[in-house]
Amino acid sequence: MEEKISKSIINRMLTGRLQAVNMLAGRLQAVKLLAALLMLTPWLALPQQADAQTTYGQTPRGNREQTKKQKKKEKKPTEVDYPLYNGFSVGMDLWGLGGKVFGSDFVSTEVAVDVDLKHRYFPVAEIGYGSTDTWSDKGIHYKSSAPYLRIGMDYNMLFRKAHGHQLRLGLRYATSSFDYDVQSLGVSDPIYGGTPGNPNISDDVWGSTVPFDHRGMKGSMQWMELCVGIRANVWGNLAMGWAMRFKFKLSGSSDTYGDPWYVPGFGQYASNTLGITYTLVYQFGGKTKPQIKSKKK
Repeated sequence: MEEKISKSIINRMLTGRLQAVNMLAGRLQAVKLLAALLMLTPWLALPQQADAQTTYGQTPRGNREQTKKQKKKEKKPTEVDYPLYNGFSVGMDLWGLGGKVFGSDFVSTEVAVDVDLKHRYFPVAEIGYGSTDTWSDKGIHYKSSAPYLRIGMDYNMLFRKAHGHQLRLGLRYATSSFDYDVQSLGVSDPIYGGTPGNPNISDDVWGSTVPFDHRGMKGSMQWMELCVGIRANVWGNLAMGWAMRFKFKLSGSSDTYGDPWYVPGFGQYASNTLGITYTLVYQFGGKTKPQIKSKKK
């Protein structure tokens, strides 16, 4: 009886101690969990700090690309401001010189001088010399040579660009006074001898062929030109460009014996015609760098 009582007492004591140990272990686990939470607290606070930094203009990593795109969109556009006087340039036309090589009946050469104002306006003067010495299919010889002059203004449509290349739109007034010779090829008579004249030239009154040989005839012409072209920087101060010229006759005079066939600087005698120039240009001055400034809204 006593042994049973003592065993039950011992069992109760062991059970109480085990419960105490279990309670202590549970408390230790709670303490460890609390310590772990305390250790994680700074890391949990980082997103809040990042958000706080974002409010002051600093961007989280995930949104940097989007912010860069927004900043690019928000950048103000810029424009280039050149000085009033930006130097001058001298150019030489190569197209007229090379025309004879490609079978043209005309040969011309010209020199152009323009002044750069704000890289926007270009007052220009062009002086050249044109000539021809050719025979037609009908045996008519035409010869003429004389200088010509053009003055006008070009407008650079790319004046706001810092690269310095130009897209030009211009207007010219041109004039030329010249002498010209017209001579028909004589035809030898194999029976009676002599040269009765060119059979392609007939007398409207008597109906026979007549010789035609007139030299030193006088002519003149004034015309306008609408020019469209480009000029690109090649190396240093060297540039090249081409232009199309739409030519419109204003007035002209010719000799009593016939109209001219060629007008120096204009081309073949007509009311309107089209010309092309390909120019090699050297620029003087203009060393000052343009100022880049933001546009005013």
